[in-house]
Amino acid sequence: MTEEHRIILKAIEEALNRDPSLRFGQALFNLSINEFVNPENPSEADYRMRDIHGDKDLDIIARIRRQHEWRGLQQKIMSALERPELNGIGGMTVNERLYASGLLDDFDKYKKSNKQFAQFILERLKVDRVSIDKILE
Repeated sequence: MTEEHRIILKAIEEALNRDPSLRFGQALFNLSINEFVNPENPSEADYRMRDIHGDKDLDIIARIRRQHEWRGLQQKIMSALERPELNGIGGMTVNERLYASGLLDDFDKYKKSNKQFAQFILERLKVDRVSIDKILE
């Protein structure tokens, strides 16, 4: 067994231990080991799964890590939205929302490296679509 195999198996084990009611196939999908032909718009390809036969183990590990990062960001945003400082979010500027939520550094990082994650942060902070598009240009 290679080190890459160990990493993948450990991720699967952790996912199944975290949620024992999860079916094995769900765990593979949730970790992005298996994915739709078009992950951005699954319905476009009739929700068909992509054949991962030719994927390198390192590609799979990269997808697993991206999913871990995505899950961590979602949890961080949910916690941030519970902060009392965000009660008057509607009257705040975008920068004030990012600062008050504690997500400013994350947003700056993702604005450069992952526009989808950056967009998600802004959406959760109730920034309007026009402003999001301008900010992420």
